[in-house]
Formats: sequence, C-alpha cells, structure tokens
Amino acid sequence: ASRTDRLIEWCQTHEGERKKLFSDSTQDAREEGRSKQQLCHGKNQIYIEMAKAIFLHDETDEFCALAATSPGVFASSIHSRLDVLKTKYRKQNTLLGQTGAGRTYEDLLSNEKTKNILAAITKDFPWWADLHGWWRTNPAYNNTFSAADVGQDFSAHAVEL
Repeated sequence: ASRTDRLIEWCQTHEGERKKLFSDSTQDAREEGRSKQQLCHGKNQIYIEMAKAIFLHDETDEFCALAATSPGVFASSIHSRLDVLKTKYRKQNTLLGQTGAGRTYEDLLSNEKTKNILAAITKDFPWWADLHGWWRTNPAYNNTFSAADVGQDFSAHAVEL
C-alpha cells in the first residue's frame, strides 16, 4: 500500500482523531446525536501517531527506523500531504460544481448526471470518496459546499420568477 493509502486507512480507523484534525463541526455532532470532538493537544501529536502507522512498515528501512525512534520528523510531511490532498480534492470538486456540493458519495453515484463524473474523479484521485465523506460539508475543505439545502434548485426557482 502507498503511504497515502496508509494515511487514509489511519484516518478511517481513528474517527475521533480524524474529526479533531479536520475540525469537527457542532452541527454535525448535533445531527449525529453526539458531542463535538475537540482538539485538546496540537495537531502535531496526531501527525506523530499517523507517522508511526504510515512509516513503521515502510519499504524504506531508514523511514522505518525514524518512525520507531523519532516519528515527529514526519509531522511536517504529513501536514504537507494533507494540504496536497485538500488541493486535489477541491480541484476534483470543480468537476461536480454546485450539482455535487454537499451531496453524499452514494447520492452522487446514484445520479445519472454525476456518476460518470465520479468515475473520472476516482480514477484520477482514488481517495476522493473517503475525503468527500469527511470533508463534503466543511467549507474549509470543500469550497463548493453551500449551507443551503442540498435539494433546493435555485436556478429553476429563479426562472419561475
């Protein structure tokens, strides 16, 4: 598995840390009937835990050794990789535009207008579905997301006026 695959797997299995890292919203917590996950310690501590999972079994022996003894050296690399993923995620979202803003992956996949776009997105960027599940309603990550009701069709409504 690639390092990015291991990063995504770590985020999948560490939900609490993932929510803290990607800014858990009060609205999401309320809708899910749970308390908001807050970051008590700096993100660096989470990056260190991620580094262990990503690099302890790396194909490069030097990285394995560093992950075992000094995992903090990877913190800035992990932060940078997350920034790259965010940039790529946003770029892919422009292909969906407002049609896909805020919709779940499953909704997009079942829609005739968006399923072919999704196939192209996930072919070029295989982590998009996971990231979309975590970031789709977070404007810090998804800049095509609107707080408006996903089912509203503003353009059709404007034509009626």
